[in-house]
Amino acid sequence: MTRLAGLDLRRGRYVAHSSSLTVDGMWIANGTFLLLDEPTDDRELGTAVSRMLDASRTGVPTPDLRNGPSPFAPVLDALGLRSYATYAKGTRHVDVERDADVVLVSPTRNGGAREGFVELSEHTVRLTAPGDEELGEAVRAALDRSS
Repeated sequence: MTRLAGLDLRRGRYVAHSSSLTVDGMWIANGTFLLLDEPTDDRELGTAVSRMLDASRTGVPTPDLRNGPSPFAPVLDALGLRSYATYAKGTRHVDVERDADVVLVSPTRNGGAREGFVELSEHTVRLTAPGDEELGEAVRAALDRSS
């Protein structure tokens, strides 16, 4: 089963968050997240991302995105922000995908609220059954490549 998580760096805080796959085939934030302040060591980053991957699910109901709250609302509320556009401004993001024991860590380019975070697939790193410290190192390196 594929699991998906993200790690963002925004104004000196790391935001690790989990996504789940809806019955309609769309990945959405599932409300599970952790906030970590800088400085944070590699093991702690890796542990946070692993927890978010573990929280990822498939077959969740598709939310009403037009009339309901944003699936990312719990993160925005915790940070005291009103919109995802405000959140995205100045944020660096890394996608992390796990399928069995293979983990893909991908830096992104911040395309703002219009484009979102665009994966830089040419810089994706493939890990096999990484420990928390190895995963944290890879995520930190991907954040350094993200813009």
